[in-house]
Amino acid sequence: MSWQEYAVFLLESIEIYNRDLMLHYYRKIKKFMIWHRNKYGVAFEDIPDVAEPRLENQKKVISWRRIARAIEKNDFYLRKLSFAQTKNDDRELMQLIHKWDNLLNKSTITDDKTLQKVIQENYK
Repeated sequence: MSWQEYAVFLLESIEIYNRDLMLHYYRKIKKFMIWHRNKYGVAFEDIPDVAEPRLENQKKVISWRRIARAIEKNDFYLRKLSFAQTKNDDRELMQLIHKWDNLLNKSTITDDKTLQKVIQENYK
């Protein structure tokens, strides 16, 4: 399986349980791809499966591995793709928590300290 296939598989797997969360990831990944197309001229079909690991770790190149790893880590804010936490993301997170309490709640296990803080502050 290629990294592109794996990224799509992960998104489809998320959709089975939570379409709203899948759409959140989809919108941000699409924005990431458009930014790379506009800034560096990398068309969707030209996104490499993998890039040099050093450049991926420095967030200097786009690759399907980088996208898949961000999804795999449940990186809600997609920091691994150079996004920052926004108030809109926080609002969307809280809507997801209240709508999908059985799948995402205050006991959600994550190693993202910011995500855990937002959950604890807003889920009372």
